Amino acid sequence: MCKTAYSILIERAAKFADSQGRTLRVFFEASGKHEDRDLMTYAKALKADGMPFAGDGANAYGSLPPKEFRRALKGEPKRRTKEAVMMQVADLMLYPMAKGGYDPTYKPYADLMRSGKLIDALVPEQDRSSLRIKYSFFK
Repeated sequence: MCKTAYSILIERAAKFADSQGRTLRVFFEASGKHEDRDLMTYAKALKADGMPFAGDGANAYGSLPPKEFRRALKGEPKRRTKEAVMMQVADLMLYPMAKGGYDPTYKPYADLMRSGKLIDALVPEQDRSSLRIKYSFFK
């Protein structure tokens, strides 16, 4: 996972957890020594420096300052293997979320939205630009 995707994901999850009066604990699926090290480095950078973006475009998203990351994120990210049940659940939800970004009628995505299992179904319209699933398309 690239630093941009990780930073956006963790920031949005931390904001949502905070809006519910909670803190966030991050777990990730072990991929490889270098990839796992990168995720740990990204997490430390968020707590030390905040979001890795600058400029007026980033201001529109209400980026969290480092102090808020330190408060909202509980401990360091924890590595888990494929054997962890929650890693399997995450895998099952990932494809419908990705496909739902360009096909909101895709039945598994629509079902997850209807049942309130995706953050997009839980955040008010006015907060969606800074809290909903962030889709990035690469060419």
